[in-house]
Amino acid sequence: MSAGVLVSVVMPAFNAARTIESSIRSVLSQTLRDLELLVVDDCSTDDTVQVVSKMARDDCRIRLIESQSNSGSPATPRNIGINNARGRYLAFLDSDDSWAPGKLEAQVRFIEENGAAISCTGYEVVGANGKRIGSFVPPKVTGYQELLSENTLGCSTVMIDVTKVSDLKFPVCGHEDYALWLKLTRGGLEAYALQEKLARYQVAPGSVSSNKLRVLGYFWNIYRNIEGFSLIRSLFYCGRYAWNVRAKYSRGRGANQ
Repeated sequence: MSAGVLVSVVMPAFNAARTIESSIRSVLSQTLRDLELLVVDDCSTDDTVQVVSKMARDDCRIRLIESQSNSGSPATPRNIGINNARGRYLAFLDSDDSWAPGKLEAQVRFIEENGAAISCTGYEVVGANGKRIGSFVPPKVTGYQELLSENTLGCSTVMIDVTKVSDLKFPVCGHEDYALWLKLTRGGLEAYALQEKLARYQVAPGSVSSNKLRVLGYFWNIYRNIEGFSLIRSLFYCGRYAWNVRAKYSRGRGANQ
């Protein structure tokens, strides 16, 4: 693994005072020490800024960026973080998710060994009470056609080599991470998956991820308006998504299930 290569971690935050400290600590506890954490607050009305500010005073690797206005989605804060990042490798972590201590070190090594532009890992899925719901390990290699059938890249597991990716910007839409993965792979890139579960993804009641009908509407918009598919083709992929997602975290896939 290359020595001294900086990893920039981008974390959007909005009213995350209850969970963000744990998420940040999972970053600061990484065995890979050459990192910066950019927390972009989207005008929180709770104590999120105070929590992050206090932690930043104790660790100079944390950089707090406060948005001037609320954007209403993670896309804009993530893009602000990307624009301010200084590292060669870019990783994303939501403010209620967390990582295993060796996640970044293992993923940098993996991405360098495979010459990959995009990498992801498996993850555990937990409810708001911390109880395990299931897990998921993505296919070893995923391209555009495979992603059209199912979003197998968990945003909080993704790492990108910015020297190999152009136009790295999240579209402002529902399920903006999926729209970005499609855009990147449509250009010929592939996502390589480290077959270990190195992240914990929290599904909270009322969240977008927990509302399958709402997510289906977002997917429709992506297929129809962003990818520019026909009505029939958009319906086909929405139907395929609904079928594939019905038991995503309970069926076996990949290693370490």
